Amino acid sequence: MPLKRLEISKFTAFESLEVQFSPGINVIIGPNSTGKSHLMKLAYALHRALEVGQVEDLGLRLEGLFRPDSLGRLVRRALGRRTAKVHAEFDEGALTFKLSSLGKMTPELSRHTEPQKAVFLPSRELLAMYEGFIQAYENRELSFDETYFDGCKALSGVALRGPRGAQAASLAEPIYEALGGRVVLAGNRFYVQQADGQLEAHLLSEGLRKIGSLAHLIANGSLRENGVLFWDEPEANLNPQLVSQVVDFLLALARRDVQIVLSTHDHLLTRRLSLVAQYPHEQPVGMRFISLFRGEVGSSVEEANLLSELEHNPILDEFARFYEDEQAAAAEDLERTLEEK
Repeated sequence: MPLKRLEISKFTAFESLEVQFSPGINVIIGPNSTGKSHLMKLAYALHRALEVGQVEDLGLRLEGLFRPDSLGRLVRRALGRRTAKVHAEFDEGALTFKLSSLGKMTPELSRHTEPQKAVFLPSRELLAMYEGFIQAYENRELSFDETYFDGCKALSGVALRGPRGAQAASLAEPIYEALGGRVVLAGNRFYVQQADGQLEAHLLSEGLRKIGSLAHLIANGSLRENGVLFWDEPEANLNPQLVSQVVDFLLALARRDVQIVLSTHDHLLTRRLSLVAQYPHEQPVGMRFISLFRGEVGSSVEEANLLSELEHNPILDEFARFYEDEQAAAAEDLERTLEEK
């Protein structure tokens, strides 16, 4: 049940927006404050409402993910009362909701839709945060949005056993190799089981903890075939070598029918994914590049199957600007050297 299309009207940063999604990998880019995380959280909220079979509680889900003062504040600001509308189309169904600026929510499931397991990885890693977080979140008012709570709950599952466990372990194996060991949950704390013993997850670098979270979610069945992975800034705290490995992990998941939606500011990550899209191998992966940019009213969108087909690419624009500055600085230095001679 991959997400195929989202129509958004007057919701947070979006006055009017329509986005098409690939069943494979979807890469969202754009400057800050154009709504990348908002787009992902909205899609995740719809998936979770369908997954738990509680569409009527969609408003509570949106409040937990966006953390507004009140639900009606998610309606795009303007004079007078307004109503936001969101329409999501999946392979086998559709979900629509209207939200008034007074906070009245009216969701409607217009066709039968099979639930699909969705996992959201926020930009900050979860393994070191996990210890005691679920209990603290349930018993206190923490400032973290619900993606962190959902992520920790998904991590709490133990590794699968039997045939399903073997299948999950084979998918997670490349990540274990990058980590140098397997992720294990002992009590309320995560460790990495290495050849010379267990290492506390807290002692790993943050980048390795991020991919360790991904490995454990695969191993315990939270992220599985025909599921959905939302990942906000996977490149954060990763060195370039690990970014390249993350691309390999994402491709392996997509080839197991996991729909992936990620947001990024990283040049290497986007270029490597676009390279795969431009020169596909025997197992091609569907790819969609989604660029958000500031329009005349709210954020606008541009979409393409290749990164090079986008006109609005702030990542590439900034690298090009740096190259021009570098060339200009070198030319000025050469000119000063020649004048001194």
